[in-house]
Parts: sequence; C-alpha cells; structure tokens
Amino acid sequence: MKVIHISDLHIEGGFGKIGNDKNKVLKEESLQTFSRLVDFAQTNAVDVVLICGDLFDKLAVRKSTIKFLFDTIRKAHQIKFFYCLGNHDHSTSLEINKPDNLIIFSTNFEKYDLGDIVVGGASVLKFADNNLLKNIDFDKNRINFLMLHANILASRDNQVLNFDIKNLKNKFIDYLALGHIHTRMNGKIDDRGEWVYSGNGGEYCFGNHQRGFVLIEIKENKISWNYVNFDLNRKFLEMILPLDNIHSFVELETGAQKLLEKVGEQNFVRLCLDGECDEDLDKHLDLLFEKFNDKFFYFEIKDTSKIRIDIEKCRQEKLSLKAEFIKLIYDADITDLEKQQCVKAGILALRGEEVEL
Repeated sequence: MKVIHISDLHIEGGFGKIGNDKNKVLKEESLQTFSRLVDFAQTNAVDVVLICGDLFDKLAVRKSTIKFLFDTIRKAHQIKFFYCLGNHDHSTSLEINKPDNLIIFSTNFEKYDLGDIVVGGASVLKFADNNLLKNIDFDKNRINFLMLHANILASRDNQVLNFDIKNLKNKFIDYLALGHIHTRMNGKIDDRGEWVYSGNGGEYCFGNHQRGFVLIEIKENKISWNYVNFDLNRKFLEMILPLDNIHSFVELETGAQKLLEKVGEQNFVRLCLDGECDEDLDKHLDLLFEKFNDKFFYFEIKDTSKIRIDIEKCRQEKLSLKAEFIKLIYDADITDLEKQQCVKAGILALRGEEVEL
C-alpha cells in the first residue's frame, strides 16, 4: 500500500511583491501543482492521499477553483483523499457536491478503517485545545495514521493547536502526518511511532523550503517513507555574490552579470551581496536593481555585506573626527576585540550605515 502525505499547498496563494498580473499566473500554477500531485499518485499506484491542512491560502476561495479540485479528485476515483483543515482553510464552501472519495475531517477526532491501515484525524482550528488529544483512540493491533495541522515545536502559535509530542505517547500511532510548519522535519513519538512534517507543499517563498511531499509505503506491516520534490519550472534562487575582491561598481555589476547569466527568466531571484567590502565602495543598489529587474519573473537584492575597515590607517588620519573617535576607543580600558567592534560600529554610524550590535 502507498500513501502520500502533503500539506500547505496554499492554492490560490501568490507572492505579495509582484503585482496582480503575475499573481494571477501564480494562482493558476498552484492549481497545476495539485493536478501534478494527483497525476503522480495515479502513475505510482498510490492508494491514499493525506492533505494535512492549508490546502488553500485564504478563507475565501473561488468556486471555479473548488470545482477544479473536486473534478481532479473525482477523476482519480481509485484513490482515497483525506483532508484535515488548517488555519487558512474554511469548510463551508467544501460541502456542496463533494467527491465520494474525499473525506473532510470535522473538528472532532474521527477514524476510518481502510483494511491495511486506519486513518484518523481532526480539523484543528485555532479554537481547538488539548482536549482533542484525549479523544484519540486507536487499536494497538492496527497500523494507525493520525493527521493534524498543528505545532509541536517549543514556540507558540495562536493560529493552531500547540502541544507537546509527549502527549501522544502510548496512543498506538505509527505515523503522525503533520502540517503547518513549512520545513521538513521528523522525530519519534515513542518506541512505536514517528511524527513527520511534509514541509512546503506549494507556498511561494525564499528560504530552505523545498516544495514537495512524503511518499509512504507499507509492506509486511512495516512503514517506510521518503521526501519527494516537485519538479517545478519556476524556482526561488538565492545567488550569493561575495564582495571581498570587488572594488568598484563596474566590478560589482560585472560580477552580478556573470553570476546571473545562466539563471532562467521564469525564476524568482534574490541577489545576495555578502562578505567584506572596501569602506569607500559605492554599490549603487538602485542602479544594480534596474539592471536586472526585468530579466526575471521577480528580482530583489539583499545586502548583508560588511564594511572592511583599516583601523590603523584611520588612526593615522589628521584633523579627522574618525581618527579622534578611534583614539578614544583605543585609550579605553576594554579588550582588543571590543575595541575593534566599537570602532567598526562607530565608523559605520559616521557613514550613515546600519549598525548591528
């Protein structure tokens, strides 16, 4: 038996910085992502798909979108779809003409016997509390899957159920399918079961959030699984350009050109300026942005570079506010490391740069 675990598809979601026209394109692509998921399930003889919340990006969803999803699910009639709502979802618009092979969990714990496995879950909204966990009831002699859209990390989140994974010990859970956290993570519940976050199913964002799902296989009463990536044409790319050996805007522009020349125009691109640069390097970030902005679906510049300061050279300057400041710092009764840090912070402040302490 094969099972897909996916969450946080965020269908009809976009990317706030690109404007309405491009966001319309992304909304349509989010539907294609779901269609691609179902095609994968059919091609690979998947029996069950677990959608662990935030199928949609907003509470209000177009009727045409719901119809498309329902038609796609209905066409894959040999597959059973289970769906627990997340904090971005709303159940009201999903009850009309729902496919027979789609089960939407209520806010109470429910479970369904599929022969080889038992699937249980609940639609955990922000008003849910830990009493839900007390009602989880599985047979220890079965292979049990639990679906939740929740937060089991130390940080608190008032949008969903927060709980300590220890509260699910000895509940006979073999696989806890989680949604809400967009990072792939997993761990042990107890000696029997494990919890898994499938990660980012469809949100458009920079960062280490590879889009995809979990493919699970049950053989001889044993569960094995692995992460599967979506093969997407439009990617989020962070391209890092060190400034350590760049001494002019021309060199900066040339370095960026070389770094980005093979990046496809359909992608989201973030040019990250890193390393240490000369104190007098004028980066002309507005000009650099204009140079590349129209070459990609989306482009931005993130400057995390630091200024390289020659402290000894500054100390030797005459009639200089900067030199007087450095002299005061070096006469202070602090460590050499603290002196360097203070001098750098002071020079950055004198230049009008942002100071990180």
